[in-house]
Amino acid sequence: MFPGGQLEACLSIAIHSRTSLVHSPSPGAPAAGIVPRRSAARPDPAALAGTLALATALTTAASAPGSATEPAAPSLAVTHATVIDATGRPPLPDATVLIAGDRITAVGPAAEVAVPPGTRLVDARGKFLIPALWDMHVHLANQAEADLPSALLARLLLAHGVVGARDMGGDWDRIVALRRAIAASEFHAPEILSPGPFLDGPHDPDPIFVSVLGAADAPAAVAKVVGLGVDFLKVQSGLSREAHAALASEANRLGLPFVGHIPEALTALEVVRTGQLSIEHVSPALPGDAGLMRGCSAAEDRLLREIAEWNAYVARPDADREEARRRQREIQSLHLDPWDRGRMATLFREMKERGTRAVPTLIWSRSFRPLAPEDDGRGIPMELFPAAFRERVLAGRRRYLDATPPPVLELNRRIAARSADLVGELQRAGVPILAGTDTTDAFVVPGFSLHQELELLVGAGLSPLAALQAATIAPARFLGRETQQGTVEAGKRADLVVLDANPLEDIRNTRRIFALVAGGSLADRAALDRLLAPGTGAPPKLPAASR
Repeated sequence: MFPGGQLEACLSIAIHSRTSLVHSPSPGAPAAGIVPRRSAARPDPAALAGTLALATALTTAASAPGSATEPAAPSLAVTHATVIDATGRPPLPDATVLIAGDRITAVGPAAEVAVPPGTRLVDARGKFLIPALWDMHVHLANQAEADLPSALLARLLLAHGVVGARDMGGDWDRIVALRRAIAASEFHAPEILSPGPFLDGPHDPDPIFVSVLGAADAPAAVAKVVGLGVDFLKVQSGLSREAHAALASEANRLGLPFVGHIPEALTALEVVRTGQLSIEHVSPALPGDAGLMRGCSAAEDRLLREIAEWNAYVARPDADREEARRRQREIQSLHLDPWDRGRMATLFREMKERGTRAVPTLIWSRSFRPLAPEDDGRGIPMELFPAAFRERVLAGRRRYLDATPPPVLELNRRIAARSADLVGELQRAGVPILAGTDTTDAFVVPGFSLHQELELLVGAGLSPLAALQAATIAPARFLGRETQQGTVEAGKRADLVVLDANPLEDIRNTRRIFALVAGGSLADRAALDRLLAPGTGAPPKLPAASR
């Protein structure tokens, strides 16, 4: 549930075309499974083979809290682990966690928690238990299905300990197909929340965009996406001032959550004051993504003018590509001027008071703009992508590096450093931060990139615990589910990751996954390795997890 139960209230009054719930959400969870009756063609069933393999990979049991059934006996126990529960409490050494169905039933010292006979045991001596992760900015259906099957991307999330994701715009039919296939099984992971198509300014006809040219278009645009059964609205940077204001007004009238970019026509403070619940990106790797950074600059008004002039220039049929790049670099450099501390303090204070989340996506900007000649894909598990896609993007990166002079790489490094500085400022000001990656883009691998993002957040000034919370309890709070998920506590959903090393000593240890528990089902290292089979575009059938 988004803050204040806004989504459920809106759905109860505004969605008329839905026909079914593809799953029964737990109390307090959003109506993420609402799907509409549609006459539009669905993806070919053969294309869902990977989805179905993912959906049947694991099994779960037992009812959510509030069910009329009797509580199930414990089916799984993780014993002798050091529990890092993500609440902020100190780690609990030599602890046992009991799981019944999809819920944690007990957490405590191993000497005090009795494990019933017949319970399946995971001996976690010397290991560390954390909540499973959420990636709060992904795109699973905005690249061609033939290039990057949505099922493959979801499989990679799960293999890296990611049990939920906020998809931030794409082909709604593909998202529905993916969610329906997952929900049709007994195991619901990763959970996918989505706004369906982007709400943006002028666009050629495209299923992933709804064009909102002005204020008059806003009510129909909102009605269109609400009628699909989306979970929230996503606004983009190409909206005009009038269009964004009208969309915000309509969303607020309906009580519908809306999130997204800071449009290039507005200041950051203006957007925060509309009630937009999260602001995506911080980096001027693409100047249109840098609304928060602009909002901290004395040159914000000048930057808005120059971005508008640049957009007008590149739209001209006679625009020169190199001149466009030169102008873009000038705009990027202007973003890096010293902060206006007064403007920053006002903006961040309002964000903190309103609960406006920042989603930095540092890994996307660092991947999009390579920092050095050796940033050619090494160290990134590109083998997880289908071969044709992998070779295409690697060839494109080689061409970019060959054609890019050292001063541009230096500018890229300055952009990355300044973006990290801004995240540190957000953290110190108390602005809530959500971990998100903007996967899938060329070098942003689903799942793996979230662990990279956590490392970058620590590099930006967050403690390892705060970075971990940005992918666990912070998403739960944002979704209004803090009583249901996000920490390792009795009564919470049994979404857990067992690690081989302590992430509070080195956040990179979140990558050292020994086992995953998702919805109460156990996937050991061997099962996770099968999930990580090299990408072929048709994920292999996966074995059922054991209890």
